[in-house]
Amino acid sequence: MKLMDLWRHVIAEWKIKVFLGGAITLAFGWGYFRLARLPEDLATQMPELAIDRAIPFLPAAAIIYLSQFVTMPAIIWLMGSRRQLLACCRGLALLIAVSFIIFYGWPTAVVRPELPTGAHFFYGLIASTDLPHNACPSLHAAFAVFTAGCAWEVFRDWKNGHLLIATAWLWNTAILASTLLTKQHVFLDLIAGSALGAAGWWTMVDRSARSTEFRSAPAATSEKAAE
Repeated sequence: MKLMDLWRHVIAEWKIKVFLGGAITLAFGWGYFRLARLPEDLATQMPELAIDRAIPFLPAAAIIYLSQFVTMPAIIWLMGSRRQLLACCRGLALLIAVSFIIFYGWPTAVVRPELPTGAHFFYGLIASTDLPHNACPSLHAAFAVFTAGCAWEVFRDWKNGHLLIATAWLWNTAILASTLLTKQHVFLDLIAGSALGAAGWWTMVDRSARSTEFRSAPAATSEKAAE
């Protein structure tokens, strides 16, 4: 794809991207941090499984963890159609609403390792801004799966799109791993968050378009055979 074509994708429907996307982001930030400050005695401690105990604590994985705040907006800004954007916003709104209902009705938390102040800048950034609450489902996992699904929606018709989709899925898989390596979440949080992200993505898939493609394919084949 040429640079000008890429720019056209970025500026396409920019008002929706800025205003509707900005509104969802602000609403999410306000709600998430309000819920994270619910009384600690209300929170259920998420249990560690054998897989959690086997995974080492790796503060350096915080760099990958934080990369989601770049990759997710980038994928959304590359959406070139109103249908994609509105479907994305719908999926995000559903994903966030369901998670907030769970966080309010069943607050959860994790035990997070402590490091000396300044021992690792990026991990310290996470620890200082994000309390170890709102654990299950993991929204980081939900957003990673949702973003990977959006990448498929965006890149499937691009030249070499399969390589871009594979790259997006690999990177978001690394983000999933980083939630466990930084001990921000336990495995059960990851599973629940991934399921939520998949459900959010499923709501934005244009199944009518897919079914039309499948129905028209045999007809097209028959026409060619007749010729």
